[in-house]
Amino acid sequence: MKKIWSRLEGELTSKASEILESLNLGADESDVEALEEYVGQELPTDYRDFLIMHNGQSQESNPGFFDMFSLMPLDLVQESWDELEGLRDDAGEDETCPGDWLPFAEDGSGDMLCVELESGAISKYVSNDENEELADSFEGWLADIHAILKNGEFSYDPASGFGIQPKGPEEDEDEDDGSVSGQDDDDVVMDSDDDDDETAMTYKFTAKMIELYEGEEKVGTAPWGDINKVRVSSYAGDPLISINLPEGSDPEELEIPANVANSDKLFKYLGKLKGWDKEAFEEALANADKDEEILVWG
Repeated sequence: MKKIWSRLEGELTSKASEILESLNLGADESDVEALEEYVGQELPTDYRDFLIMHNGQSQESNPGFFDMFSLMPLDLVQESWDELEGLRDDAGEDETCPGDWLPFAEDGSGDMLCVELESGAISKYVSNDENEELADSFEGWLADIHAILKNGEFSYDPASGFGIQPKGPEEDEDEDDGSVSGQDDDDVVMDSDDDDDETAMTYKFTAKMIELYEGEEKVGTAPWGDINKVRVSSYAGDPLISINLPEGSDPEELEIPANVANSDKLFKYLGKLKGWDKEAFEEALANADKDEEILVWG
């Protein structure tokens, strides 16, 4: 375990140092034992060894660890264990996951990475969808991340809130060679409704939420996991993306032009929604007109 972590640590140092800096100090042995007593089983040795080195990530850190997932410290691991236990009690294992799955990373929308206490395998719990096995062990999962970094098969933007993003063939084709995303690319500036009002609304897209600003002041947030509906309509002939949030949210609806300079980031994060149909969304954008509103998700 220490050998593969040392190798991964070296890659993170040179390619994603912010992730390394976000890791907490190691957990006390007594705290790990307390978790084992709480769940009624010993932790797999490789995950246990990792916790002694790093007790998850700081919850104030911006980048995740891998994809949209952030590593949880022991207190949140226990809370998430209780959450899954409650879901299993309500819906059963067939609709959730087996009883020995211990969450160790979360994405803020209900999905979790879990270590299977019996086998040590790593699986992804996906709420409202099929679960997925990722690796045969925690150490193997870290080894896979190391290989992705070593081979350059990833993208990483610390300002986005994502961790290491593995690249697929489609992504490689879509991206321009040598392009680098800057932090300013996360900001979308829109004119306010009042033409005499010099304050512009700014939306900053991160992996976990949309942050709303008026000038330099942060005025609200909209977690991706809270989105109820996404619709496409038209404003002055240009497609407009309407995002509905739960009743009582502030705001309850966001309206964002589809032709903003960094729309690719908005679409990327929207694409993480469960059941998202990219083709239906693109068709709606292409066919939007003033008199029609098209529901594309929710």
